[in-house]
Amino acid sequence: MPNDSIEQEDTGQVTSGKTRSLSELLETPHEPRPLRSTRSRNRNLAIGVVAVVALLIMFWIYWSRASQTQSTQKAKATESQTETPSEVIVPTEALSAIGIEIAGVTQRPAIALLTVTGSVEANQQQTQQVTPLVGGRVEHVNVALGDRVRAGTVLATIASPQIAEMRGNLRAAETKLSLAKRNLARVQRSENRVAVLQAKAKLDEAETTLRRTRRLVELGVGAGKDLVAAEAAYQTAKAEYDFQSNIALSREVQQAQADVETAGSEVAQLRQGLSALGASANEDENRREISLIAVRAPVSGAVIERLVNAGAGVDAGKPLFTIANLSSVWVIANVPEAQVGALRVGTPAEIRSAALGSEALAGRVNYIDPKLNEDTRTARVRIEVPNSGERFKVGMFVEVGFQAGTGAPTGEELVVPSGAVQLIGDRTVVFVPKSEPGHFEVRDVQIGREIEGYCHVISGLKVGDRVVTKGSFQLKSQMMKGQFGEDEK
Repeated sequence: MPNDSIEQEDTGQVTSGKTRSLSELLETPHEPRPLRSTRSRNRNLAIGVVAVVALLIMFWIYWSRASQTQSTQKAKATESQTETPSEVIVPTEALSAIGIEIAGVTQRPAIALLTVTGSVEANQQQTQQVTPLVGGRVEHVNVALGDRVRAGTVLATIASPQIAEMRGNLRAAETKLSLAKRNLARVQRSENRVAVLQAKAKLDEAETTLRRTRRLVELGVGAGKDLVAAEAAYQTAKAEYDFQSNIALSREVQQAQADVETAGSEVAQLRQGLSALGASANEDENRREISLIAVRAPVSGAVIERLVNAGAGVDAGKPLFTIANLSSVWVIANVPEAQVGALRVGTPAEIRSAALGSEALAGRVNYIDPKLNEDTRTARVRIEVPNSGERFKVGMFVEVGFQAGTGAPTGEELVVPSGAVQLIGDRTVVFVPKSEPGHFEVRDVQIGREIEGYCHVISGLKVGDRVVTKGSFQLKSQMMKGQFGEDEK
């Protein structure tokens, strides 16, 4: 009842306000609105907001579905427009201009590309360790690590007591030989001189007697027996003279000649010994340091290892330097035990490295280590490759790909020349000539790896099929041109 009276009073005030003047309304005090009316209005406002939000959500869902449907329709329309035709027709007069060549699908031994890691090593057949054959102290070292040297270049100098002793003995032997030669010459000049002179005198006397006797016989005053006796005496004297002129050397001459031969043999032996040790036998006689021996480079190349410094003592046979000719190097591939059986000497290989960029260097296997590494269970497979410009560095890591057999039961695979395969969008196709000139079928194929200019055919072709090789790109262009023309229509 009180609330009803309030509402009635309020209503009466508003109604009566229609006839009141403006001044009366302004003078009338304002009374507060009831609490129940305010709550009702707030509830109605909230319901209105919720309704508006619901309408907006419904509108957004409808718009999204409509956009998705429209996009799907456009994609289908685009896909239908990009479908490639199944046949390409080239005018007969244009075939010769294109220069089309056709090849058949063939079989060859199945090949798989086996990729492993490897490293670069110096070619051991062109690598030489430099070792002295005598011990001593290193006096000088003339090269540094990485230097380029030629064969015969002096790498270091060693003072060796053994060389000093051998050179001293050589000097003594050469002096002894010189004295023996002089003694032999002296003896040969003086030996048998008296006997030869006596024989010559007798020969001259016999010759004079023979001439006189002949003259007397010719004049008729001489006896024939005297002529015979004179001739015999002459022959005897001549034989004696010839004997004394050609007589063998006396004991003194023979001894002098033996001394010369002995001294010469000793000199030759010492010279050969010095040469075998790498020391020169023709050192300057005025040189005080006869103990020095030069260690020379046996081959031309780069010094890749230096193991000695000046002042160090070295033993005979101890390596001092390593010289390598890096014009060719060895690539050692580490092939797993399960896959090494697929490789043979002569198997083609490709070597890739960051030093080569996108380039791949071709080579062939020339050695397979018969012993496995027990820790990694891998075999060392060697490929010798040229190293022009020395792009490969010793110790560099590389990637090696082998074209090995697949071990397939048939051992054969279908291949087609790489030039016959064309990509059109996400399709891989070849062009198969039809019986009618100028007509070519566009056939989808599935292609595997590409090796040596041929692609492995997985599906889409069979042995005996013919495909366009040279000119396939022109056919692709002709097909795309015709497709675009239809789309414009």
